[in-house]
Amino acid sequence: MYSVAARREKEALDMTLAKHSDTIVIQTFRNHDIPAWIQRCLDSVRNWAALHRHDYALAGDEFYELCGPDYLARGNKNPQAITNLARLVATRRWLDEGYAKVIWMDADVFVFDPAKLTFDLPSELLTTGYAFGREVWLYRDASREFHVIRPRAHNAATFFTQDAVDLDMLIALVRHIDAKRQLVSNYQVGVKLLRGLHFSFMFPTFSHVGVFSPDLLRALVDSEEDALRLYGQTYRFPAYAGNLGLSLQDPISERVLCGAMDRLEESSGQALNQYATETGVHLIPYE
Repeated sequence: MYSVAARREKEALDMTLAKHSDTIVIQTFRNHDIPAWIQRCLDSVRNWAALHRHDYALAGDEFYELCGPDYLARGNKNPQAITNLARLVATRRWLDEGYAKVIWMDADVFVFDPAKLTFDLPSELLTTGYAFGREVWLYRDASREFHVIRPRAHNAATFFTQDAVDLDMLIALVRHIDAKRQLVSNYQVGVKLLRGLHFSFMFPTFSHVGVFSPDLLRALVDSEEDALRLYGQTYRFPAYAGNLGLSLQDPISERVLCGAMDRLEESSGQALNQYATETGVHLIPYE
């Protein structure tokens, strides 16, 4: 028998989903007041999952229940701090339901080359049983010069298998930090925690789901070749989907967002990928 709390967490996932695949793609977003560009992102992921015959599950606000009442009650957590734990718990639940692979995509991930976005990652390189995404951050300084931050891990897209050796520990660690420390930022249990663990855990990153900064999106819309070339040569690999930064502090207009999405979709990513120095999907060991 489940406790009340455990039952509520279980009900936060639609366990009535008919299983047709060994892979499930999971997302969450509120089920009201959905911006048009977010809906476009969600639709792109759903359509991509269908193309590759993956199962797909989209949860609404009930997804937060996966964290349990203690986590939800402590502190003044924003949606990102809650989602940082909930996606890991959801991944564990779907693996427990019998899926061999669970792919998480943030709601603001846009798939623009669905045919090439595959997760047939080589098992000999997937030594940890899981991988996170890889990003290069492009930004413009006060003098209007472009710069990049070297490649690093991100959690806008994640890939876990039944062999994931650290998943339960990651869940426990987030809960421990929340219970024993004051959370002043969702980054404490999110991407900065992930990057702090990267060297110790030596997990690989995959190359084909990037993170696109506001300045990179603007460069796409304005066809700023110097910025796109700098990004492509630093990132090295083609991307077939990208996180568009819903949670970022730097405001970006819907015109720019939609313009960048149009350019990426119409060119199947070539507007950006033409500057990559390598081809294909890569699983990159810790560098």
